[in-house]
Amino acid sequence: MNDRPSEVTAADIAQLLREIDKAALRLDKHRDEVLDIEEISAATGIRPGRVRELLAGAEPEQEPRVRELREEFYRRLVSQRLDDLRKKGNPASPTGDSYRAIGSEVNLTHTLVEFLVKGRRSARPEYSSPLEKHYGVDHGFLSKLEGEALADRLTETRDALHAGALLEGLQVLGGGEVAALRQTEAAAPSLGDLVEVMDALVARKRIRDRKEAAGS
Repeated sequence: MNDRPSEVTAADIAQLLREIDKAALRLDKHRDEVLDIEEISAATGIRPGRVRELLAGAEPEQEPRVRELREEFYRRLVSQRLDDLRKKGNPASPTGDSYRAIGSEVNLTHTLVEFLVKGRRSARPEYSSPLEKHYGVDHGFLSKLEGEALADRLTETRDALHAGALLEGLQVLGGGEVAALRQTEAAAPSLGDLVEVMDALVARKRIRDRKEAAGS
């Protein structure tokens, strides 16, 4: 059984960017208005300069096929992202959060945390999950390949733009349900919420059409 992650290529990223451009245009926006490099970096763990390279067409780094090299690759990946998180966690310190402070928060020894930061220990799920929760990042943040991480973020952006376009269209068709939805939702309505509103509007139109047909 092959449990390696599927490879995300530069062509996949380019396709997502085309879809984002098309979705943004429907809202009279441009790519630079909906993609923020720093925000993408914070959400994915990919450093800003590398985000720019990937968006410009660079091939995402893939995991090595050789087991020993693959283990070293992931130790280096976790090391970089965890070190960046600890520095952001305590910007007043040049080195960020101390190993002991992190360990006490996530119930890991400070020695283990140090080994993870320095790339001397592989990050098992029982190590990475509490660290990701502690820093408030998504599951898989520490070890997700850069191509997969960027593609996931771009997909979220594309879907949010689609939801925005659908919301505008539904407001034109029938503002009552949409207005009520916006008042009850703390965050922007999801695609699922908007599809339910669309279904209600379609059902109402069908009833109206049947009544009109019966009266003619």
